[in-house]
Amino acid sequence: MAGRPPLDLNQKVRALLQHTCPVDLGIDSPILNFDIRVDSALNLIRYVDAHIQRQAYYQTVYDRHMTLLNLQMLGSLIEAFERFLKEVAIVCVDFVAPNVFDDRFEAFTVKAGDLARQFDSGSIGRAMCESDTWLNNREINERFQKFLKPHFGKVWEKLFPIGREQPAGERERAKTLSILWQVRHNITHNSGYLTDADAKKITILAKTSIEGGNSLCPTLYDLRYVKQFLVETAKHTNKRIATRLAKLLTELHDDDKSLFDVQEIANQVSQKFQQPLVVGGATGEI
Repeated sequence: MAGRPPLDLNQKVRALLQHTCPVDLGIDSPILNFDIRVDSALNLIRYVDAHIQRQAYYQTVYDRHMTLLNLQMLGSLIEAFERFLKEVAIVCVDFVAPNVFDDRFEAFTVKAGDLARQFDSGSIGRAMCESDTWLNNREINERFQKFLKPHFGKVWEKLFPIGREQPAGERERAKTLSILWQVRHNITHNSGYLTDADAKKITILAKTSIEGGNSLCPTLYDLRYVKQFLVETAKHTNKRIATRLAKLLTELHDDDKSLFDVQEIANQVSQKFQQPLVVGGATGEI
């Protein structure tokens, strides 16, 4: 009797690339997409927890599995915020790039190969932003400072100021975000295990002693607080960037009124950021 034919694991693993599904994120708005992503992460935990509670289970096993699920969802929440920043940057570049001829995009390190692969997208923003990571406050600051700088000026303000940088009112939010970036790094590269290096970095960032050799075990309450922080940060950041982009587009239009129709652009920008914005005296409709 012939045995089973051997599995070609190389082929089986590569087959997963064909297992995709449509992304149903509503209208093309970074802040709405972000809301859907973070809600999905917490809803998954609620769904699993609600169905487990109906069955007989061992508490120790339940705790172990839910801790792992919580850790994965913590990473998903932080990744959703990174994706939000990337999508916002894409929107900004798409609106600004066709109307400027200066050095504001030199902060990007896009390679020719990456640019060519994004050619069919029809989006300058995707070509410039998709291949980079957005997981470091300093790099995020440099990018947004440059491509949202005034029409005649050097840089815009820092989005997430480091140390004693300005604006002072954004410092605490930026500090917490820098901790979450490091947590995401730990989850991605060390599965939540706190190496000595991870522990020292987080200790410096959080200014509280963190022991190495343990694993992160986030609770459901931890996830709720992280979600609330990221949602508030996303809304606040969305408003800051939207206001700045509208002002920059107004500056560009004031300098050359043939660049674009202000009402059309005001409507498009307002819909992307889900708030009424004024460009060149025209108020956009959502």
